[in-house]
Amino acid sequence: MLEFLKNYDNLTISEKKVLKYLTDNITDIPYLNINELVAKTFVSKTVIINLSQKLGFSGFKELKFQINNYILSKNKTEKINPSSYKKQLERNINKSFTLINEEQIANCAKTLRHSRNIFIVARGTSKAVGFYLEHMLFALGLHCFFINDYNLSDSFTRLVTKDDTVIFISLSGGTKKIIETAKIVQLKEANIISMTAFHTNELTSYADNTLFCFSDSYDTKTDDTKSRTGFFILVDLLINELEYLL
Repeated sequence: MLEFLKNYDNLTISEKKVLKYLTDNITDIPYLNINELVAKTFVSKTVIINLSQKLGFSGFKELKFQINNYILSKNKTEKINPSSYKKQLERNINKSFTLINEEQIANCAKTLRHSRNIFIVARGTSKAVGFYLEHMLFALGLHCFFINDYNLSDSFTRLVTKDDTVIFISLSGGTKKIIETAKIVQLKEANIISMTAFHTNELTSYADNTLFCFSDSYDTKTDDTKSRTGFFILVDLLINELEYLL
């Protein structure tokens, strides 16, 4: 279990208390922020940060990501037999809502409101989200382009300036073409918004703002039929915030 006990003897009493809470409530940890964990364990932020570092992580955020990755990989190896897809989808939607950061939504809306151009990049099944987002932005009167042609993923970057925003939609956050494009866009100093499933991924390292949804699996190389419902929720929340600003 993530080698949580490797430095157990070096932990303080308070740190051991937090570690016990982590192991007893492992599936809830990815959906807690540090303040919520403080309230549940009755310790300070410093204790949680120190514990995270003693476990080999840079901080609590990285620890959360690794716990989430562990849960997802464990689910892949175990036979999951939900009573119905409806219940599974409902669970995924509820978990997506726990990942929504209202401040990030507001920041993204402000960035889009003041952008000269908005470019949307998506591949595979995520293109459906891109088409929907493009339509909604157009309806609000914003200058928007959905780069849905794979062959245009590189060439459109010649048009991008620091006054523009590029939205990358990728469940895995590791699609090679999207990563290559994100690197070029970052060099152009344009604003980058990433929309990905909640897990450690390369795309978020290039983004100025990150929006997450929940997904049982984010491996789209072997199976691109994974639900994008969480993405559509993010789009609706983002559009609602934009309507308030316009």
